[in-house]
Amino acid sequence: VPRSSYLSREAALRDFYPKGPNLTSEKQLLGALQEVLEKLQAKRLPSWEKKFGQVPMCDVGEQCAVRKGARIGKMCDCPRGAFCNFFLLKCL
Repeated sequence: VPRSSYLSREAALRDFYPKGPNLTSEKQLLGALQEVLEKLQAKRLPSWEKKFGQVPMCDVGEQCAVRKGARIGKMCDCPRGAFCNFFLLKCL
């Protein structure tokens, strides 16, 4: 393969990518990352809830479990007198 074809490919790649930093897209990405981090901080459970394995309470009719393949995970505890139906995944 002639050397001139390599040089033309390199020139085409240089023309494809922007020459200077694109600050607006970087600022947008940083803003989006900040939003995601704030949402993750808000979703964190207090340490005592993790320690004692407690989950929040949910109302009757609310989704109380999630199915992921063959596994079922509890999202919240149903109120007294109700139970989590693992077929419907709701408090009944």
